[in-house]
Amino acid sequence: MGSTYKNNNILGPINSWMFKMLSGYMDHLFGKSKRELFKDHPPTVVEIGPGAGANMRYIKKGTRLIAIEPNVHMHKNLRKSADKYGVDLEIKTLVGESIDLPSNSYDFVVCTLVLCTVGNPVQCIDQIKRILRPSGRFVFIEHVKAKEKSMLAFIQNLLHKPWHWFFEGCNTNRDTKDLLEHAGFNSLHIEQYSLYSPFIPITPQIKGVAIK
Repeated sequence: MGSTYKNNNILGPINSWMFKMLSGYMDHLFGKSKRELFKDHPPTVVEIGPGAGANMRYIKKGTRLIAIEPNVHMHKNLRKSADKYGVDLEIKTLVGESIDLPSNSYDFVVCTLVLCTVGNPVQCIDQIKRILRPSGRFVFIEHVKAKEKSMLAFIQNLLHKPWHWFFEGCNTNRDTKDLLEHAGFNSLHIEQYSLYSPFIPITPQIKGVAIK
């Protein structure tokens, strides 16, 4: 079951360093949304693709964080972030499509700017649903495919190949909104918006909460 992930010994360390350096700017871009989505989270959180630990600043001190992170080059900065924010970290070097956690066991799963990158997003979403308890929450922020024939769509398609290579599998034009809408959650709230930044291909975004 699942996909494989091949660690890139050149781009992996570069991306880990870059994500760590950009954490303050990413907080500027996403902080308000993340604080709203993460509020009232339970004592245990499962995060798919936590990267260098950008989301730990929004997690309460003492929280147990189960980090599903296949990129081993992110692990050092993940541990540093956990120490900084007082998070009880457990790292699992797994892809989101093959999570070795028991079914119906967790109340809160988070995934931000990750479903664009996983090899099989449908399978990853299915795994998230599987491990959630009934009425458990899946919170997300993702960049998505722009409107057909728009200038943004043209830019996304133009930059897709180099972006996909440099950011280790990130798809600029994945229709993640549609995937979530067809995933079979009992309740799904999605807000569409534009986030303007120098990272033009990720301007169209969604955020929200899915309930199992």
